[in-house]
Amino acid sequence: MGETHETRIWKIRTIKNYPEAHNHLLVGKVLEITDSYVRLHCRTYHFGRIINRPEDIQIGNLMIRVVPWSRIEVINEMPPMFDYVRNSLIANKEGEVLFSDGQNTCPVGSETKFEVRY
Repeated sequence: MGETHETRIWKIRTIKNYPEAHNHLLVGKVLEITDSYVRLHCRTYHFGRIINRPEDIQIGNLMIRVVPWSRIEVINEMPPMFDYVRNSLIANKEGEVLFSDGQNTCPVGSETKFEVRY
């Protein structure tokens, strides 16, 4: 494989080891795709089963991360112009938290029709 892609922004949900585990999302630019892993420049987002407001989500630092394919459950492809570096979390109603960069929005949780299983 060893592919690289121009301006691919992905939201990756990793596999949970047990049902009660926190959800882990990575949102960022795809730097490299191999047979074994995906390399991203991204932020992480950690949250429990129920999120009612942006404060329910812990946000990690922006950095390069390598995620083995064996740990990836779902990938959402975001718009290529999505600003994953400066995006914020917003709540447009109780229980619905979204990523927003001012022009594009995407649900934090998995309730989106754009989920793609790779």
